[in-house]
Amino acid sequence: MYKIAVCGCGVVGSGVCDALIHQREKLSRRFAREVGLAYVLDIRDLKGTPYEPYKTDSLETILSDPETEVVVITIGGLDLAADYCFRALKAGKHVVTSNKAVVAAHGPELERLAFSKNHRFMYEASVGGGIPIIRPLNICLYANDITEIQGILNGTTNYMLTGMFRRHASFDEMLARAQRKGYAEADPTADVDGFDAARKIAILSSIAYGGFVDYRKVPCRGIRDVALVDHELADKAGFAIKLIAGSRFEGGKVFISVEPKLVPRGHLLSDVNSVYNAILTKGNYTGDSLFYGQGAGKEATASAVVGDIVELLEAPAVASLPEFVDKEAEIARDERPARYYIRFTSLRPVPAGALIDLFGDDTLCLYSKVEKDPWEDIDVDVTGGVITPACTPEELEAKVPGLNPLGATLKLILKVLD
Repeated sequence: MYKIAVCGCGVVGSGVCDALIHQREKLSRRFAREVGLAYVLDIRDLKGTPYEPYKTDSLETILSDPETEVVVITIGGLDLAADYCFRALKAGKHVVTSNKAVVAAHGPELERLAFSKNHRFMYEASVGGGIPIIRPLNICLYANDITEIQGILNGTTNYMLTGMFRRHASFDEMLARAQRKGYAEADPTADVDGFDAARKIAILSSIAYGGFVDYRKVPCRGIRDVALVDHELADKAGFAIKLIAGSRFEGGKVFISVEPKLVPRGHLLSDVNSVYNAILTKGNYTGDSLFYGQGAGKEATASAVVGDIVELLEAPAVASLPEFVDKEAEIARDERPARYYIRFTSLRPVPAGALIDLFGDDTLCLYSKVEKDPWEDIDVDVTGGVITPACTPEELEAKVPGLNPLGATLKLILKVLD
């Protein structure tokens, strides 16, 4: 029997167990040998669950069983999950994981160790949940020189941004709603501050550009400062606001960031809503390719894990290592001209002509409703915005202080995705 062990029986792990139990006959028929779940390692006792018959309390039990050929690591966090991955590979097991933190931090070391053992370390489920993206980058798009990746890689923030616009809700209201639905953790920092997306775009960029991208070097900005009024102003101008994880490879350097951006209506990423993810790649042969689907969740992520198991059953060894194992990417700051959205407040509306004089002839001026003092017929709080013509970060930095003489106070700057 070809035995498979699952370490961590939470949301994703239980989904993997379910798939292995339900698809046992299908997998066994495909490979003309019995393939199935043999062990489930978890701190809970699992009594009364379908996983109770497979329960073990010891990783050593799994590693010492010569018939257990695949260890699936679906434990969250970094240290314990990484330790399990290293120990399983050293014991001569294939390892499949959904843990993006492990892949982002230790991917090259684990790839090298697996190769030395003539085994495989696989992690399709670490990015995009059930969306096939790592395998296409490694195989289907290999003939291409990938020059750019833009993606919505975090379902929690996409759910929140979509809800802010559609429900006319605040950031805090949508965060509470996401937590009630189980989309956001009690501590939402990794999601709303962009760290989750940074790990994912670092993994994809490492594969696509052939140099290891350290996620800790990714300029990262979350969505905490985005307000309902930003969605209203952006919509007036024909844009949606999305948390974009993007990278570009040019001149041997990687330009990479995670930040909320205004995405033009009609762009392939503008209509990706709720908890869905999408990844847009640009190749020299294929042009733009869009990968879209559920970026998280029990069944979708389990599907990706089982896909990795099927691949390694068919090809249990690889002939070469990924390029990023032995090469580190050079990360550079993007100084290209771009358009920017700027929100400001003032006591009275700032004349459009003054804003155009400040930012340039193609400046688009936007205003929200004007709040009135109930006791005096005067304006007391005006929220306005502009979308600038394309300019460099240096040029923008020089122009923004010009808002002060106009009686305007800067509140937010977002880049436009063009």
